[in-house]
Amino acid sequence: MTTTRRRFSCLLAATLLLGWARPSYAQNYTIVAVCHTENKVAELDPQTGKTLRTFHVPGEWFGETHEGAITADGKTMYVSTPYQKQLIVLDLVTFTQKGKIESPYFSRPSEVRSFARIGQRESTSGDPHGVALNNAQTKLYVTVEFAEVPGVVVVDLKTSQTTKIDTVVGGNYLWVQPKTDRVFLTSRENRVIVIDGHADRLLKVIPVQGMPNGVSFAPNGEAWINGDRDGSVSVIDPVSLTVKKTFESRIKSAGRTAVSGDGKWAAATHGPEVSVFDVGAKAVAAEFKFSPDETGHGFPLFSPDGTKLHVLDEFSGKLSTFDLTTMRDTGMRAPVGNASFGGGIRLLK
Repeated sequence: MTTTRRRFSCLLAATLLLGWARPSYAQNYTIVAVCHTENKVAELDPQTGKTLRTFHVPGEWFGETHEGAITADGKTMYVSTPYQKQLIVLDLVTFTQKGKIESPYFSRPSEVRSFARIGQRESTSGDPHGVALNNAQTKLYVTVEFAEVPGVVVVDLKTSQTTKIDTVVGGNYLWVQPKTDRVFLTSRENRVIVIDGHADRLLKVIPVQGMPNGVSFAPNGEAWINGDRDGSVSVIDPVSLTVKKTFESRIKSAGRTAVSGDGKWAAATHGPEVSVFDVGAKAVAAEFKFSPDETGHGFPLFSPDGTKLHVLDEFSGKLSTFDLTTMRDTGMRAPVGNASFGGGIRLLK
């Protein structure tokens, strides 16, 4: 073999070896999932579904970790632990806790109420549950559905000061509209409460059918809302702040919504299935089943380029992936953890 051939062979072998050794998540993102009943946060490779890292929240409560918000730089995640009346500040670089957020607004006088999976229990928690960052990443909005007066707690991340907006009608999920910084709080009382995120005051209450309990935004600010009671999806106009389209569902069950970053697709789960919508055409483009049986509670997430739809299923504890370039089920059903529902996409810089 000539010297040139030997050099080429060595270079090829090294290239193949490095390519084989490179982690498959070296694309540009990972999935960070919240697993309620394991008190766990797990980072997943979106291509293989493999669990890369885990963090367990210490504590005695069963079903502690609930929702999370990830910073735009992918370095920090704020995870709600409502029964402990705090938010965990998770360093996503080291996957260790680097702090916690507490507030007197997270507490309430003792009461006995019913909790999912554990039944009746005494608690002094106002239930800090839903978590959302404003667009500047300087404030955190946290729902307190079971406070004496339900509302939203505003955390100033620069000063650590907290204030509270009384909404009277409670909810446990909220998100922030792009550009405007309006906060949309969904309430099972058939309302979406809109908060002015600059003044931190109530702006409008929008009637929405179906016990709304989830909201996602298109890049133009259009809001996609799921209905937990009837599986419906309502679309709210970003200018008039009124419902301009409602999709009825044949499956009357709970779920969540997501919209792709390019604004091309929206997704809504209902029971064991997820519907994919063409946002521009306002039409159903595909339907997939992610659950192994006829039950399910899915949390949808889009890949950053909008070509993949991932669904975390709380009931089976698995991750499913659907290819939107071919509109096909990839067949992935990767184990994540018990009651995996909530989390987000972590962008890798």
